[in-house]
Amino acid sequence: MRLEVEFELVKGKTREKSTSNIRKGRESISAFKEELRSMTFEPFYGENIKSIVTRITSKIQSLAEDYGYDIEFPKKAEMEIDGNIYYFNYTLKVKTRTSTKKIILQVQYIMYEEENWVGMITDVK
Repeated sequence: MRLEVEFELVKGKTREKSTSNIRKGRESISAFKEELRSMTFEPFYGENIKSIVTRITSKIQSLAEDYGYDIEFPKKAEMEIDGNIYYFNYTLKVKTRTSTKKIILQVQYIMYEEENWVGMITDVK
C-alpha cells in the first residue's frame, strides 16, 4: 500500500491532494482457471467440430456465470492440423467485476470411426 500526498497550485492557492495507490478490487481468477483445468482431458463427443465447440462453450459459459464473470469467446482461433487431429488455441476474455483477464485454452479435436469426433481441453494458461 502506498499513500502519497501531493500539493498542487490552483488559482494561486495551495490545495492538498491525496493520491492512494492501493490495490482496489484486484480479483484473482485462479479458482476459475483451476475449474477449467479440472475439465482437461474430459471428452466431448459430437458429429463435427462445431457441435463440440458448442458443448465446450456452453459448459465454460455456465461455469463463468457461477463465478459472476462474463466470457467473450474469440471469433477465430489459431489452428494446427496433424492428420486427423486438430489443435486449436482460443484466447478467452474473462470480464470480472473490476477488470478483464485473458485465458488461453488449448483444445484438441480428433476424428475417429468415419466422421465421428471427440474434443478435449488439453491445457489452460
